[in-house]
Amino acid sequence: MSGRHGQASTIAARQEPGPAEIALLLLVGLAVAEGALVGAWLCGLPALALRMGGFPPAPFFFVRWAGVLKLLLAVGYALEWLRFRRVTLLVAAKAVTALFLLATLLAEGLPPLMILALLLEAGVAVTGALLYRPADRSRRARARLRLVLSDAGQVRPAGRR
Repeated sequence: MSGRHGQASTIAARQEPGPAEIALLLLVGLAVAEGALVGAWLCGLPALALRMGGFPPAPFFFVRWAGVLKLLLAVGYALEWLRFRRVTLLVAAKAVTALFLLATLLAEGLPPLMILALLLEAGVAVTGALLYRPADRSRRARARLRLVLSDAGQVRPAGRR
């Protein structure tokens, strides 16, 4: 009987998320938080956002619109992660943003805060792209373990706990 209990604890230990899964979850959480905070800042304090960003005065409509888009992307990151455990939108949006900022830097120059944003956006895109495959493999391996090693008397649908 103790042998079976030992096997159950080993199975439970194997079903814990791996380091890549945890890192990817943290990355998505940080991207959602950043999108929500920056989006709310752009929507709520457009004059301050322009000043701190190093940009000249502009119609607040466009600043607020950028804020709405940031908020919408944050919701998209969260929904894609929660529903599908994927980061395709996050990686694509961050990569395109980084490329846009890089092109602007090379063509016109950028204020210091936007150079920091370029580095952060590129870093998130690269990190998400590098972590996705190992996290997905780990998640799939845990799903197979649940199917193979679960109690014979209990049938579970694939991919669910």
